[in-house]
Amino acid sequence: MTRAASRSGVVAGAVVLLWLAAAQEGGRAQQERESRIVFMGDAGTGDANQYAVRDQLLRRAPRFVFLLGDNIYTKGRPRFFKSRYDDVYAPLMAKGVRFHAALGNHDVYECRAATYSGPLPPNRDAYRWRDDGCEVEEHLEHDSFGYVNERRYYSVVTDSAAEPLAEVFVLDTNTLGIAETRLPPAGEDTAQVRWLDRTLGVSRARWKVVVMHHPPHTPTASNKFLGLGDGRIREVRLENQLTPILAKHRVDVVFAGHNHFYARMFPQDGIRYFVAGGGGRRIYGYAPQPGYVAMGGVFLHYVYTRITEQRFEYYTIDSRGRSRDAGWWAKGEARDHLMPPGTFPP
Repeated sequence: MTRAASRSGVVAGAVVLLWLAAAQEGGRAQQERESRIVFMGDAGTGDANQYAVRDQLLRRAPRFVFLLGDNIYTKGRPRFFKSRYDDVYAPLMAKGVRFHAALGNHDVYECRAATYSGPLPPNRDAYRWRDDGCEVEEHLEHDSFGYVNERRYYSVVTDSAAEPLAEVFVLDTNTLGIAETRLPPAGEDTAQVRWLDRTLGVSRARWKVVVMHHPPHTPTASNKFLGLGDGRIREVRLENQLTPILAKHRVDVVFAGHNHFYARMFPQDGIRYFVAGGGGRRIYGYAPQPGYVAMGGVFLHYVYTRITEQRFEYYTIDSRGRSRDAGWWAKGEARDHLMPPGTFPP
């Protein structure tokens, strides 16, 4: 073999090695595609509790924060938007964190549902927003709340890929005629239920997450007299309207607030349910139920999730920076893999 041929072989080998390294790196990058999302509810107090939770969020700022309702206490007044929301989360927004909100019962505290001969509209017109005290229009128009196109219910994809890693579907449970709302029902929100069915059906996301204010599954709160007497509440109207749709489209997990504690239920019909109502409002106790509640606690918190192609990880962080519950499951798995106490997101 000539010296020139030898050099040519070495160069060709080096090119192949570089190509293989690039391919491996590209494969690794594709495998490591991830979304980091926080879910928390019942936060809008403007007091030290809300700031304590916020300060822990600043330590590991996610890409998205989804608020699970009751974003402005006590009656959703716009005059508190700045002091109980914008000022609190401005440092996170400055880091590029995107916020999206669900309407809670306190956000529409003095609203009544509009009367329609047909389905309720997806915007402010579902409420009698011109009535004194009803502030829903201001909530939906306030940009930093992140209501997409000023809609009460909407979805957000976590990336721009043709097949997104995750899609989050945000609902307005106030108009679904449930027991745990102060809103007098004036019609059935069949349009919202049909929208959920249709939008889940066309979603190409690998992981499907649904968020709402009122929890379809929750342990009984200590300040309530509802439930079945066994430490659990199933919001029957929510279950009847939503569960068949969630199961049909293989929704992975539901996050809700309303109750001011943390609870992670065992999977119900293959769907995970979390209650994460510890964003700032005064917390209260609940009745734990073995076999129904997998883990829970009475503390201020948020739930940090890391979502990859292969697994859905969750880390529940309290207002003192402690990791109180952590685990993950792979797509389609029936059981969670619990992480050691004190585990934080990588």
